Amino acid sequence: MKRGVLKWCPAAVLAAAVTIAPGAAGAQSASNQTILEHFNIIAFGSEYTGRRYDHVRKWRAPILVGIEGKVPAYFETFVLQHIGDLQRLTGHPIRLYYSPTMYREGRLAPDFDQTKINLILYYLPVKRIPERLSCYFDNDPKKVREMIRTSTCFAKFGTRKNEIRWAIAVFPSHHPKDYMRACVVEELTQVLGLPNDSDAVKPSIFNDQSRYFELTDHDRRMLKMLYDPRITPGMPRKEALRQGRLILDELNPQ
Repeated sequence: MKRGVLKWCPAAVLAAAVTIAPGAAGAQSASNQTILEHFNIIAFGSEYTGRRYDHVRKWRAPILVGIEGKVPAYFETFVLQHIGDLQRLTGHPIRLYYSPTMYREGRLAPDFDQTKINLILYYLPVKRIPERLSCYFDNDPKKVREMIRTSTCFAKFGTRKNEIRWAIAVFPSHHPKDYMRACVVEELTQVLGLPNDSDAVKPSIFNDQSRYFELTDHDRRMLKMLYDPRITPGMPRKEALRQGRLILDELNPQ
């Protein structure tokens, strides 16, 4: 492996998540019915594709994260903090498997295998992003430039039979530290299977107008519901919402 360069580029891109600018945090509780309605919007839609989906999309395999780029120490810290939070919330295995720092310090797993990485975080200068990421956008650098123009950071994931098999998240390196924190939280959360954004969903990181840059109680309950074992990859939307109501009532009796 060429040092610091992660080489894979799946052909099919099926969903994406886009974030604009971060802002102040804070949250209020919501009813279980409201959480369920918002889960229906966020889990079964995509701001990027404009589609509505009829089945649950989520990971089944453990998520092994790789970082590409000359990242500041705080970026890797943000990633470690958030994947730890996501694992505690969902119970799904997710860990940082590769970073330039881990490589430099000799901390890679003894059986390290680049092909096992299924979530790549690209931390790159803007000028390098279109060419480096065009293979995820129909080999069209213009599409990548448009994503950069309209987004602070962005992400995509791909599925096979509704199981998320790979994902990427892109972080233009010129953004300041607080933006990077917001981007890490939103993009790593959305590639778990909550890809949509909506002004109707609040208080939430999935609302670009609400300016949250940490998970709210709202978001945490949607994550717990999605990764409850009673909701499976490929489950029809109607059945997932029925199970979701049962799960929410257990988490927060009302």
